[in-house]
Order: sequence, then C-alpha cells, then structure tokens
Amino acid sequence: MKKRSVSLLLVGSLLSSLTVHAKPTEKRKPDAMVDRPPQFVLLAFDGSKDISFWDESMAAAEGIPTIDSTRKVRFTYFVNPTYYLGPENKKTYKTPYLGPGHSCIGWSNATGDIPARIARTNKAFETGHEIGSHANAHCDQSGKDSADPMFGHPWDESAWNSEFDQFNYLLFNAFQINGVKPLTPGKLGNGFSFGQDEIVGFRAPKLAVTAGLWPTLAKFKFRYDTSRTSSPDYWPQKQTWGGWNFPLAQIKIAGTNKKTLSMDYNWLFYHSGGQTKPGITPAEAQKMTDQMLDSYKYYFKTNYFGNRAPVHIGHHFSKWNLGAYWTAMQAFAKFVCNKPEVRCVTYKEYANWLDSLSPATLESYRQGQFDRLKDDKTIKDIATPILADVRVESDANHFSAVVADADKMKVKALGWKPQLQINFVNQPDMKVDRAALMEQYKGKNIMVRATLVNRSGNEMNWQTYKVNNFGTPQETTVGPLEDKLLEGEGAEAHDGE
Repeated sequence: MKKRSVSLLLVGSLLSSLTVHAKPTEKRKPDAMVDRPPQFVLLAFDGSKDISFWDESMAAAEGIPTIDSTRKVRFTYFVNPTYYLGPENKKTYKTPYLGPGHSCIGWSNATGDIPARIARTNKAFETGHEIGSHANAHCDQSGKDSADPMFGHPWDESAWNSEFDQFNYLLFNAFQINGVKPLTPGKLGNGFSFGQDEIVGFRAPKLAVTAGLWPTLAKFKFRYDTSRTSSPDYWPQKQTWGGWNFPLAQIKIAGTNKKTLSMDYNWLFYHSGGQTKPGITPAEAQKMTDQMLDSYKYYFKTNYFGNRAPVHIGHHFSKWNLGAYWTAMQAFAKFVCNKPEVRCVTYKEYANWLDSLSPATLESYRQGQFDRLKDDKTIKDIATPILADVRVESDANHFSAVVADADKMKVKALGWKPQLQINFVNQPDMKVDRAALMEQYKGKNIMVRATLVNRSGNEMNWQTYKVNNFGTPQETTVGPLEDKLLEGEGAEAHDGE
C-alpha cells in the first residue's frame, strides 16, 4: 500500500509539473495564430539625375531572380524635380525662405537632358517601379545644419505646402517650363505616363522633418513617409496624420560594435569620411562591399527568421568607392529576393498589403503571433566585438592619433598600434607637425584620421575629421565624421550623379 501511495503521488506530481510547463504555450493556441506574413524587402533610391543609372538600375532589377517568376523585383525612386529643370530656368523654383533659384543639389546638367530623364522616369513607372517624392532642392528643412543655407529657418506648414505644390508644378510642367519636347507621348499623351496622384510616398532630404510636414502629407494625400529611423525589427504603424511610417533601420556593422543606417551614404561616412577614398584600390572596394553585404544579410536574417518586420534599403544614384555599395545592393537583392516567402516590392505595394489587413491580423503580426521560420543557418551571424577606441587630438602645432587611456593595455596586449593618416595616407609617426603640412595643404580641405591597426595591418577602428581651409584664418574643423552614421544624408549624397 505504501508503494502504491508513492506511485500515485509521483503521477500526481508529474501531472502537476506538466501542467505548469504547458502554461506558456497557451498563448500559442492554433485559433490564436495567424499565417506567417511574407518577408517584405524594400529597395529604394534617392536621386534621378544620372540618366545612365536609370538604365543600369532598371536593367539590374530585370536580372534579379525571384521565387515567383511572374513577380519581378521593383524599386522605389524618390525623385527631385530640380533635376527636371534647366539651369537657365532655375528661378522658376522659389525655395522656401531663400527665394528664387536656390538648390542645394543643383539642376539638370543641360536642358537638353530633360526629355531623356523624363523618358526614363516614365519607363520606370510603366514597368512597375514606383516614383516617389524627395522634395525639390535638398536643403535642410529642419534649419539645424549650420553649414546649410537653410540654417535658422525651420520649415512651417506653409513652407512645406509650397514645396509640395512646386514639386508637382516643376515635374509635370517640365516640358513647358524648359521649352523642350517629349521623346514619346507617354501613356497620358502629354509626355508623361503617370500623374501626381500616383506619387504617394515621401522621403525628406537629410531625413529632416518638422511638425509642419505631417499636415502637408495629409493634404496632398500621401500614404506613407520614410523620413525617420528605428530599430531593425520595427513593424509599421499608421501615424496621426493618416499615413504609414516606414523608417530606415539602424543596423549593426559587421565586425564592429557600431551601427549605421541602412543607406549607402552613411556607409560612405563610415568607410571614407563622406567621400570616395582617394586612390582606392579594387581590393579595398571589395572589402567595403563585403562588409556592407554581410551587414545587410544579417539584418535580413534577424527579420526573416524573426518577427518579419520589413527590410528597408536606401541608396543613391552615386557610385562611391568604385561602386562598392551599388555592387553590394545588387548582390543582396540576388541573395534574398528568390528565397521562399520573400517579396521585393515597392513601398506603394507594401502599403497596399498593409491596408488590406484587418486590424486584428496586423496586430497579430506585430505581436509575433505566428510560427516563425526555423533558421537554416545559411546566413552567418556577424561578429560585433568590443573594440578599443582611438581618436584624433589636435592643438596649435600638431595632429595626433591617441588611444583612450582605458584601452591602452588592451591595445598593447593585442599588438595593435595607432596610426595617423592625412587624406588616408599613413604618416611616419602617430604625431604630425602642422607646420610640416603647410606647404602641401595650406588653404585646402584635408581629412585627418586616427586608426587602430592590428598585427595583420588591417584597420580595426578609426576616427575622422575634416579640416577646411587648413592653415588659414578661415580654418574650420568638422567631426568626428563617424557621427553621421545615424543621420540623414546631406546634399553631397547627390554629388556623384
């Protein structure tokens, strides 16, 4: 009898234990689950000036394989109508607060280029790509950038209204304003294949927004904005103005403990201080491509096998560093767009899908109430080591590469050493006399970079400053340039077009 009592107690104990362990799974009952959402990948460009890049990017999209042969990869192009305006007609545009004829990114190189540019824009739309708005002159609407002509003039609602009105006027009256004829009639018969009602998405230049933007987006019937930033696993939500928030992601940089936006311009600041590295070699460019590609793949991995938040990639019509970032973007698209359950679509298509969902289904997706895809280990994790810090120090007489006091023992143990560079060229010592640089660089802009180099000669960490008008009374210093990694792009993002 005693043995039976013990057995019953053990059975009861086991049942009790099983009941306790089963409780967490009650949240995942079949009737509370929804089908797993697709993994959306949103590939976009800010730009529109370089006609050859219109051709190249559209051709690239056609060559990217997809899991569904009937569904092609499609991009979103956020365009600037100042590129559809000839220099001699620039005063047609009245820049808010600055008056007629001010553009921080310039104009069409020649009026004669405009019909060809519009023809490419039409072709993009006709073949399923999306045309969105990147405003007009690409100045700083927030008024915060002291180097921008808009400094001190944050835009109110009336300024935004003017900008959006002029966007439509400059773009859709480009033939009349510039006195040129269309190459083809376009689907609408007026030289265009689309009208202003097709432009429903916005990305602010420099990602610079003010409170006056939101009512303007609502007034002009925009459906989404992609001018903000967030974590990689952010699920879109509708904002109080009525449209969707599609932010760029703050992603990890492979092999570092740093983050950057999922945008090529920010990588340019990380790799080479916001400009193509002077004398860059194909091998150096390949390293940049590989690092970006590894970072993008990891971003995709965490979402694809995770909560299925959309993946946002934003690039420009600029082939910095021997095209390293454009190469990485194409390789990334080829890698992900033919995977099961992946859709590489335009922002408008994604907004359509979101709008088709019931509120309950959308909330279930946000809460992750679906069976997650098992990680197949085909995408490697990225190392994010804690690196030693190095910085540039300067005084009236010297520039120096200095390791933080807290990291000196670590650097010594690893066999790393600090290195000073001027315009990315290694200097013979960690400290350089300013006087020694005067003959070659006085009055010029120079890059001063402190790097940490490992035993193999690889740069592990760095800090970069730009010194303008070196050695003159007008000298100014900007930096660290790496602070730009999580900021919106400047007007110079369009310099390569």
